[in-house]
Amino acid sequence: MEKGQGIFSEDSGSLPQQTCHSYPTGKIQVIGDIFQFTVDVSEFCPEDVIITTSNNLIEVHAEKLGEDGTVTNTFSHQCKLPSGVDPISVTMTMESSGALTVRAHRHIYTQISVLGTEIRGTEIWLFLFI
Repeated sequence: MEKGQGIFSEDSGSLPQQTCHSYPTGKIQVIGDIFQFTVDVSEFCPEDVIITTSNNLIEVHAEKLGEDGTVTNTFSHQCKLPSGVDPISVTMTMESSGALTVRAHRHIYTQISVLGTEIRGTEIWLFLFI
């Protein structure tokens, strides 16, 4: 796998129940309703690491500056969220070892079927099946 690509192609779009893939740039796991990937940013301070999300794409970027202000080291990794994963649910943790883990949860949908309605005066009653 090339650097900067995720394991999920645009047409795959589904989350398997449990899977784990390791690559030189990090490890991607799906455990139940949680999608997560872990990358090693141990060469950077936490304040040097920036995580952005846009259009279901998560990007981890880190930049280390030398004493003279020049860039001495960079890291960049992109991962596309599978369809059905809520981009607003993205969280991250950075361990003291430098392992950065980014997690996101699948959208939780509850199917509700309306079995019938009844109007009583000015009130409308819905009979739901969940």
